[in-house]
Amino acid sequence: MIKKLLLIALVFTSTLLEARINDIFKEEKAENLRYNQTIRAFMEDNEEITNLVYNAYAYVVFPSIGKGGLLFGYAYGEGRAYYRGGMWTGNVAVTQYTVGLQVGGQAYSEIIFFKTRDAFEAFKAGGLEDSTQSSFVPFYSGISGDVNFADDVIVYTSSTGGFMIEASTGAQEFEYINRR
Repeated sequence: MIKKLLLIALVFTSTLLEARINDIFKEEKAENLRYNQTIRAFMEDNEEITNLVYNAYAYVVFPSIGKGGLLFGYAYGEGRAYYRGGMWTGNVAVTQYTVGLQVGGQAYSEIIFFKTRDAFEAFKAGGLEDSTQSSFVPFYSGISGDVNFADDVIVYTSSTGGFMIEASTGAQEFEYINRR
């Protein structure tokens, strides 16, 4: 009798475990698709981005960064870092704090390209970066022009929605976590 109960418990537990593992794989597949769609959307709109995806040393993709402000602003997003060829190497979080003339909220996608290993290693080390900016986002405005922070770093953004008027300064912090 005890053997039958143990067998039933084992079968029940393994069934639950298999279902959870399938859910994890489905979630991971959906998340991978979201990142791939973001990269493809940028590539479709700009040939230079296509070249950078294949030739930059590394790049970081943020499918969605949420931003809002009324005098004081805050933005947050989660992304992934890839080496040339699309090898996922780590996860990245960005947090931004701003102050200035700003009102509204927006969502946008962003890709940061690193042309050299040194630039990417400096990024991975973290720290605060200047975040002075001015923008006008009328609900949806597509891919912005590139921003060169240095000769080795290029940033592209694409508004995905919202309404925001902004002339602010602040700081943004990136946190890089190696993929295990």
